[in-house]
Amino acid sequence: MLKDQLNELLNTIQVLHETLDKERACLKEKSFDTLNLILSNKQKQLQAINQANQKISTEDNLSQIQQDNDLQMLRTKIEDHLNECQKDNDINGRLIELSMQSNKHLMQVLTQAKGQNSVTYDQKGVLNSASLLGKNIQA
Repeated sequence: MLKDQLNELLNTIQVLHETLDKERACLKEKSFDTLNLILSNKQKQLQAINQANQKISTEDNLSQIQQDNDLQMLRTKIEDHLNECQKDNDINGRLIELSMQSNKHLMQVLTQAKGQNSVTYDQKGVLNSASLLGKNIQA
């Protein structure tokens, strides 16, 4: 019974790991349409992991795990997979931050390009207002 619960927890963690891989692929490819669904699945998996952990973490179960080598090995495997998931989640978090910074920079550039007070430079590097472009032409 306890071994089955631990194996179920391990399987859920492995699914979470696959979800994190899909999340990273979406972030790299900037495929944000499917990202929302992936984030929803990730949240459900985290909740399932938390619930399974609470169910397993009784004093009787913990002492049983301490006394059984197979259960200890399974617990170690679970902890290792969780650590991998944490590392992957950290990487995905950094990708999200970089994407946000890139989007912020792009918005600034586009806002500047759109604005009437955009700045341009002449051949000597002198600042000109873009609002002056096309004015005072005597052709």
